[in-house]
Amino acid sequence: MAYTTPEITELLAKQDALNKQLAEAKERETRQVLIEIVQKMRQYGISLEELSGSKPKAQEPVREAKYRDPIGGATWSGRGRAPQWIVGKNRDDFLADTRATKTTKAAAQAALFGDEA
Repeated sequence: MAYTTPEITELLAKQDALNKQLAEAKERETRQVLIEIVQKMRQYGISLEELSGSKPKAQEPVREAKYRDPIGGATWSGRGRAPQWIVGKNRDDFLADTRATKTTKAAAQAALFGDEA
């Protein structure tokens, strides 16, 4: 049920106006505090990472491909979960190193599918 008396309507209008003034005052204060924080960060040479408490992550080295799928050309470094094309196969047959014994496409297909080449 909505209030319809003039007194309540007037008080609700005043409440709305005060809520709006309060929100505007909070927004102004927040902007001023942010400006002060940025000024202090610049003054003391504080980075965002230091402020948030997180350390910059060292870049993980790029791992060279140790294994190569001769059919699809996909590579795998030998770390992490083995890709489907090498699971259960002799990994020596898939070495990407140029000094390793190279397999022909037919031999690779035989290794993949268990067929005789």
